[in-house]
Amino acid sequence: MSEQGIKASVLPALVVLVAVIVCAIPWGLPDGATFILPLVTATPIFYLSAEAEPGVPVWLAFLAGLATDILTAGPLGYWALIFLLTHSLAKAYRQTASGGSFAGLWLGFALTLVVVAALGWALASLYFVRLIDWRPMVIGASAATLLFPLVVWPIGRLLRWSAARPAGLSFRGST
Repeated sequence: MSEQGIKASVLPALVVLVAVIVCAIPWGLPDGATFILPLVTATPIFYLSAEAEPGVPVWLAFLAGLATDILTAGPLGYWALIFLLTHSLAKAYRQTASGGSFAGLWLGFALTLVVVAALGWALASLYFVRLIDWRPMVIGASAATLLFPLVVWPIGRLLRWSAARPAGLSFRGST
C-alpha cells in the first residue's frame, strides 16, 4: 500500500478515535442530554463514510461503537449497532446522492439520525423491557443535526489538507 493510501486509511481512524474520546469525557450534561455526545460521534462516521475515499471501514464503525459502549458504561453492542447503521446509511447516501451539495449532505445526515434515533429508542426500550422516554433521543438527534456543520467543517479541512500534502515527508532545508 502506498504512503498516500496509508494516510487515507489512517486519517478516518484518527478522526473517529478523537470523536469517541470526546464522547467519553464527563461533560456534566443534564440527564435529558445523554444521547447528544454519542450521536455527535456518529457525525464523523456518517461524513467520512459518505464523502471521503476510502471512508470509514465497517470494522472501524463497529469498534468505535464498542469503545463508546465501554467508555460510557452503556449496554455492550448498543452504540456498535447504532454506528453500523449510521455507516450503512451513509454508504447508501453516497451511492444515491454522490457529488451533491452540502445542504443535501446535511439533510441526508438529518434523515439518517431520524432512523438511528428511532432504532436507538426501540433498542433501549427492548433492553430495559419498558418504553423509555423518547425525548433524550430526540434532543440528542436534534443537537447532533444542528452541530453537523461545526463537526464536519474541520474534518473536511483536514481531509483537503491531507490530500494536498505530498506522500513523502519533506523538511525545509533538506535536499
